[in-house]
Amino acid sequence: MNSFYPWHGELLQRLTRLRDDSKLPNTLALTTPPGWGHRQLLRDVAGMLLQTPLPANETEFAHPDFRWIEPDGAEIKIAEIRRVTEFAVQTTQIAPRKVVAIYDAHLLNRAAANALLKTLEEPPPNTHLILATPFWSRLMPTVRSRAQRYSQRPDHAAARSWLEQQDVSVADVAYATAGYAPLNALEMAGTASLEKWLENLPRTDLAAALEQAQSAGVMQWLDQWYRRLLAHLSDAPIVGIQAEAAAVLGFADSLLSARRQIDTSNSANQRLLLEALIVRWVTLSRRTGA
Repeated sequence: MNSFYPWHGELLQRLTRLRDDSKLPNTLALTTPPGWGHRQLLRDVAGMLLQTPLPANETEFAHPDFRWIEPDGAEIKIAEIRRVTEFAVQTTQIAPRKVVAIYDAHLLNRAAANALLKTLEEPPPNTHLILATPFWSRLMPTVRSRAQRYSQRPDHAAARSWLEQQDVSVADVAYATAGYAPLNALEMAGTASLEKWLENLPRTDLAAALEQAQSAGVMQWLDQWYRRLLAHLSDAPIVGIQAEAAAVLGFADSLLSARRQIDTSNSANQRLLLEALIVRWVTLSRRTGA
């Protein structure tokens, strides 16, 4: 089976062989590091099981033997899992098997995860549930224990080669800021530069700074910012920041706290959280003579 990303190829071939030998478990957990394409891997594996490729917009894929589940905001709710339960007991119609694909399965809320357990414990015949997540440890232990895990390990040589094919040249510091992940690096190449944004923050209007970060995606921006702080603390200083390591680490903790709130709560105000971080960063810069 052809893979959308070259680093997925070996795992896809392995799963295809298991399918052909009728040895594929009913519940699979696909894990990748963040930024290595777990959504595309889920799409490819689901298409392999259905034996028909999924379109780019899988949420609108009308197939009687397939269900795609993803978070509603910051979580997957029990109503979605109840629909999965109803679907799982149906008979196949046109595909060789029924397939349920759960994207970002670590965002199953407790009620949804508990509701899913019954199906995981006694999966109906000819039915496969695929959970995809970059955060395996955040799945409930009872869910993890009932899924066979298949992990995609980073292949940096393949990733670098692929980025070159996309006409993206990534310096070492930029690749570190991207979390050593090709899709993050590709996304960074198509957005405003975090490096220039940080350098200009003390002289930039707050509204303009917010707009630039929001246009790039707040979660992605916060991820890049945090990783850039780690690089700053090692051997790649940020221009204008001479604060002691303790002050930078304290700011990094605040950044992680804001990111966690956005990631886990539908009520988190992204703009206000980002604004507070910007103001604190500018204060830190000015206090150190930046």
